[in-house]
Amino acid sequence: MENVFKHSVLKLTLDNIGECIFYEDRNGRMLYCNKSYIENFMNTGEEYKEYNAIKSKEVIENSKALKYSQKIINTNGEIKYFEVTKIPITDDGQNVNAILNIMKDKSYKYELEKLRNGFFSNIKHEFRTPLNMIFSSIQLLDYKCKICKIGNCKDCFINNLQLINTNSLRILKLSNNFIDLTNIQSGCMDFNPRNHDIVSFVESICDSINNYKKFKDISLIFDTNLEEHILRFDTDKIERVILNLISNAIKFNIPKGYVYVSLKIEDKYTKISIRDTGIGICNSKINTIFESFSNVENRFTKVSEGSGVGLALSKALVEIHNGNISVESKVGEGSEFIISLPNIINESEEIDITYYKVDMNSLERIKIELSDIYEQ
Repeated sequence: MENVFKHSVLKLTLDNIGECIFYEDRNGRMLYCNKSYIENFMNTGEEYKEYNAIKSKEVIENSKALKYSQKIINTNGEIKYFEVTKIPITDDGQNVNAILNIMKDKSYKYELEKLRNGFFSNIKHEFRTPLNMIFSSIQLLDYKCKICKIGNCKDCFINNLQLINTNSLRILKLSNNFIDLTNIQSGCMDFNPRNHDIVSFVESICDSINNYKKFKDISLIFDTNLEEHILRFDTDKIERVILNLISNAIKFNIPKGYVYVSLKIEDKYTKISIRDTGIGICNSKINTIFESFSNVENRFTKVSEGSGVGLALSKALVEIHNGNISVESKVGEGSEFIISLPNIINESEEIDITYYKVDMNSLERIKIELSDIYEQ
């Protein structure tokens, strides 16, 4: 009775571990397999069985454990990658009479590797494009200086210096996004919320962008029936989010399109809507658009590409406020991003109005965040 109990406990244990385990004799006949093995390998094709037999034969001939990686394609076409360990079981004469097989699913490592390769491919392009523009502008200026009289080159210098400045800002924006996203993920991001009027705050951002007017022929419209609404939030963080979403709304819009910014107060949240009349996002990509380094193919096209860092950062910045960000979109009709911030204030704190003074720093932040949509 005790042996039966031990056997049932052992079987229960083996059936509830992630590794796939099976036990075979030296002739390849299966003597035991656990539940994970059944789920992952019972629908594999002949190719797997043949390769397993070759590796088992190698273990028997050498009387040594063997570890290797193997790609498995199920009959339904699903692809997985496993790390396989074959351990010889010997008798008293050190002859191999059975093999214990332990198989660990390493598919996630391959997916991470694909993500890493795609990420670095995007980043290489994102850095290379503005750097090429900077270098070509510098080379052109150098050439002009050698063949022209400096007094006749004012327009040339101004245009090329603008190109250098704009593309330097693009690199700065990308670098800032990486640093901030890394800081958030490591828990090192400064967070300084204070009481602010969210209505005046958002309106001030829209006014500053419209006054600067350095982007495509897109109309940015701010509309709300609210006079004032006080929330506790970090202005630097929420400004980054709003500027990023407005930048995307302009970047992926149609010629002479519109960007609508509005506010709505609900019971628990204040919602900031940023809606565009642009190209939209297909349904299959919406669920991944806020993931780090995702690149939505039909949205981040050659018209205006991106590394996918901005939206991941925006999501993280909203979430440190205990808020959330969502998107609704239809291809060809535009997208709407909604920032939801909790209706929380510090009753013992006065309203901070320091943000609403437009200064060189605020204009510089706008120049950085909108740098990749400036007309050349």
